[in-house]
Amino acid sequence: MSESDTGTILMVVAHPDDESIGAGGTIRKHVDLGVKVDVHCMTGNEERNEELKAACGLLGVRSLYLSERDDFSIGEELTNEVIGAILKSRPSIIITHHSSDYNRNHQQCAMVVNQAVEWASHTTVFDDAHRVERIYNMEINTMISRPNVYVDITESYPVALAALKKHKSQIKKACSFYVNLYDARTQLRGVQANCKRAEAFSITLTEHAGPFYERNSVDSLI
Repeated sequence: MSESDTGTILMVVAHPDDESIGAGGTIRKHVDLGVKVDVHCMTGNEERNEELKAACGLLGVRSLYLSERDDFSIGEELTNEVIGAILKSRPSIIITHHSSDYNRNHQQCAMVVNQAVEWASHTTVFDDAHRVERIYNMEINTMISRPNVYVDITESYPVALAALKKHKSQIKKACSFYVNLYDARTQLRGVQANCKRAEAFSITLTEHAGPFYERNSVDSLI
């Protein structure tokens, strides 16, 4: 099994526009720091995928893995698809949805990612198995009550906002709700993080609970 490739992030989202609403500033900031960022989207259609391509172009995404299926067609059957994205991207961390988000498809996406991360690391299943170290859960519709970490996106916010506005079909449908939400939320998180703009995340430590993880065996906790 390979060591995690330092400096690679995979973002797994339920819908086009989730990448910008939840972590657009974080993506752009890490790209500016030289970190490779890939995005896998579980749903999409011709119009929304074109918007996603435009948004990810602004954010500096390296590889974009597109899908064509209905917004609500997210379930455990997509686990192998996410495993495939992990094995291609070989990220050290994954950014995805929070399991308590209001949108049930976001909840399902978080569940699928947890399963995919575990199975992608099994050397008994994949010759090119890969271990993801941490999952960062982002905010979309519902704010995280106790975030583990804030990312200062003061400098990258303008690009993130421009990327969000590339999702014209959704902005029009929602009467600019998500633009206004992103503006207000990043300001609030900025106050909490002692900067102008920030994005918040909780951290999920991956299970890797099987009998094949020598790195889990230690002589001391300190």
